[in-house]
Amino acid sequence: MKRLKERTENYQVHGFTVLWLMGENLWLKDQITNLQKNLVYFSENRGFYYWELDFKTQKLRLKTLIHEDLSGKIIYLQEEIPFGQGRLIEQLRLPFLSQKLLTIPLIVDLKLAEFIRRQLYYCSPKWLKLQEKYYQRGENLLNLTFERSFIAPLGLNLLEVFDDEIPLHKFTQIKQNINLYYENFLINFQQNSFKAVYPPRFYVIMKKQKKDMNE
Repeated sequence: MKRLKERTENYQVHGFTVLWLMGENLWLKDQITNLQKNLVYFSENRGFYYWELDFKTQKLRLKTLIHEDLSGKIIYLQEEIPFGQGRLIEQLRLPFLSQKLLTIPLIVDLKLAEFIRRQLYYCSPKWLKLQEKYYQRGENLLNLTFERSFIAPLGLNLLEVFDDEIPLHKFTQIKQNINLYYENFLINFQQNSFKAVYPPRFYVIMKKQKKDMNE
């Protein structure tokens, strides 16, 4: 991780835009590692996204709108671009081009409460630490209900948000301020039925519409 950060910053200091295209060993699967999290990028149209190179099929893969649930499982949209289809530089700009809003429908994880119970029973350090925070507030993770989806953008754990204070999370490749994305997502989560996830641009539009309606 340290080496990745050093290499990225060294390129940037010399005026280069750094874009990592991942080989097979680093392709995204059901879960995302800390290393992979520090190889994701961000745009208002695609949220968190990740590039992969597949030399066997001769395709460039773009995985976008990456979200993670409380068990660590990720969801995303996938787009494949054959080698030689247009200029590469244009393909790499795809997340920033004007485009229709993307969305991923969500389903409620009916086994989430049981998953958390098992994590606490087997003394998972991560979940014990979170349970301690709940105890300090006079609450208990085991008393929570999960009748809706708790999937959120990378770096945002909805169970760790207390009094609307969102823990900061940094990604090596991302220089944009993603806190506003988290804040807008959280507002939508709290105020709506939350049956799908959208790119950051959607939440900005929704926030503006509500503001205009209240004026």
